[in-house]
Amino acid sequence: MTRAIGVVALLLAVAVGGWLFTAQSGNGGPSSSAVTQEEGQAALATASSNFSQVTDALQGAYAQTGTYAGALLPAGSAVTLVRATQTSYCLETTVNGTLVHEYGPGGSPATGGC
Repeated sequence: MTRAIGVVALLLAVAVGGWLFTAQSGNGGPSSSAVTQEEGQAALATASSNFSQVTDALQGAYAQTGTYAGALLPAGSAVTLVRATQTSYCLETTVNGTLVHEYGPGGSPATGGC
C-alpha cells in the first residue's frame, strides 16, 4: 500500500512538473511569441528615441550645407550614420542585441540593417 502511494505521488509530481514546464515555455515563457513581439516593440521604441536625438544634428547639417553627406552625429549617441546622400540618410543602432535602422528624413524604425 505504501509503495502504491509512493508511485502515485511520483507520477503526480512528474505530471505537474511537465505541465508547469509546458505552460511556462508555451504560454508566456521567455521564448513565447508574445514576449518576443513585446521585446521587438521595445527595441523599436528605444531606437526611435535614439534616432530622434540625432535628427536635429542631421537637419542642422542639411540646413547649412544642403546635403546629409558628411554630417556628423553627436558623440555618444549610440547611432551610426551608415549612408548619407544629398537628400537622404540611413541610421543604425543596436538595442539589446537587436539591430534597428531608419531611413530618413521622415522614416520609421525597422529591425535589421540599412
